[in-house]
Amino acid sequence: MSKDGPGSEAVAREPRRTKMGRSAVRAMLLEKPEIVLDDAEVSAMIVDAAAKRYGKNVVSLQTAVMARMRARLRAIEIEREEMIDAAEMNMMSMSQVHDAILQMLEAPSFRDFIDIVGSQFGELLAVDSVRLCVETAPAGDDKDASEIGTLCPIPLGSVDKFFHGAPWGVSLRALEEPTSRYHSHRDVTSEALVRLDFGPDTRPGVLLFGAQDPDRFHEDQGGELLVFLGGAVSRVMRHWLDEPEMG
Repeated sequence: MSKDGPGSEAVAREPRRTKMGRSAVRAMLLEKPEIVLDDAEVSAMIVDAAAKRYGKNVVSLQTAVMARMRARLRAIEIEREEMIDAAEMNMMSMSQVHDAILQMLEAPSFRDFIDIVGSQFGELLAVDSVRLCVETAPAGDDKDASEIGTLCPIPLGSVDKFFHGAPWGVSLRALEEPTSRYHSHRDVTSEALVRLDFGPDTRPGVLLFGAQDPDRFHEDQGGELLVFLGGAVSRVMRHWLDEPEMG
């Protein structure tokens, strides 16, 4: 017979509980925070305790994270919208340039070619001034720009001067003094210059576009389509220059 008193067997079977100190609990939570995050009841108690201690001005971590995620999502949406707008603008510009080239290729004569460049390029490309400038020897009569048609003679060396000596194919910028006198519209504030090459033993030229809108042309824009247009204009012009008569 056991010497132990009544209930000693139950006492012996009761599990021994280990008491954890504050530092041990903290270390465990730092190592496995999901213990709290995965327990809705514990999480709710922590939020309630924080609200009682710090008042209603406390912002929960979940609220802060959600706000940050919403802000990042909105930034991504704005970036996507801007990319779509840029792509649509690029497609529209490409279509305009292609239309301008097709119109130019259909010209039955040199005079028609110049008329198309002057009258239809402005409408197709949404600009206020169009000039096809070609370097020529001085003729002795310095006409005012308003008296000159689309085909505009410019002094020798002007193209390099317009491009500041750089071998650029296109320059998109605010209106500058060297080219201001050659625009057909007096209120031009921004301009696009496209270098033209008519082949060996010929003087260069420049396709000069002007716009009243100061934001129409600026250096942050891409000029690849205008370079392509300049190449097409150069080749068509070279074809007419090679003709015995430019009717």
